[in-house]
Amino acid sequence: MGTGRQEAEETSPLTGSARVLAVLRHLAEHPDGSRLADVSAALGAPKSSAHRALGSLVQAGFARQDADGLYHLGFDLMRLVFGYHEARAPSLIVGPLLRRLADETGETTHYGVLVDGNIVYQAKVSPSRPTFQMSSVIGGSNPAYRTGLGKALLMHELTDRNDVDRYVADHGPLEARTPHTLRTPEALHDALREGRRNGYMLDLQENDLGIVCIALPLFLDSPSRPTGAISISAVVGRTTPDDLVGWLPRIREIVAEELGDAVLPTPEPSTGE
Repeated sequence: MGTGRQEAEETSPLTGSARVLAVLRHLAEHPDGSRLADVSAALGAPKSSAHRALGSLVQAGFARQDADGLYHLGFDLMRLVFGYHEARAPSLIVGPLLRRLADETGETTHYGVLVDGNIVYQAKVSPSRPTFQMSSVIGGSNPAYRTGLGKALLMHELTDRNDVDRYVADHGPLEARTPHTLRTPEALHDALREGRRNGYMLDLQENDLGIVCIALPLFLDSPSRPTGAISISAVVGRTTPDDLVGWLPRIREIVAEELGDAVLPTPEPSTGE
């Protein structure tokens, strides 16, 4: 005859290792800590089952309990995660993605990060076939406001006009590298707002005459702040901005296949402004 506790456990959809992993995810989603009762309720499992799962994690160093009785992710787990992240730098993680995009489009691909108002190139892949060589170099930088990569990151940093004005005050003035460079806070604000709606940014010969690119931010470490951005750059005489936008569904598909669709931004709905 089964006990009441056994019957209660049988009603829970999670058992064994699945329950332990669910507890681990719950703790990761509650950085301020969670009590046994909260974990039990979140899992839909008896407290005894939740307690056993927590005990397994605590014993492994993947969870800990503080003096107030709250459970948190354990320091051993954090060391493993941060050590893995350090060993697998984002520029290495995106390498296969950049290669696939370069080979499929026949254009040059980049990965860059935002540093003090500039975009810094951390990875670059040229297509297998001979093509025009871009002037960008790994470790080099350009002002973020005049590159697709930079604007793809700025659109998540500068979310209103006040943010844009502060950026210009700190890193301006917005000097014109080409006749197409955005030169006013108004123009930059409008471009970033449109980029958030679309989920991507274009560089329309704003940094180099004759070069256009499409860029998308990647959320590798956080769901709210991009880690860096990828771009596909092309010579405008061979590839138009419309061509780049037309490739967008395939670009997104390749990104999702390599890194998962969670790393891509969700375009904002249009407000009609």
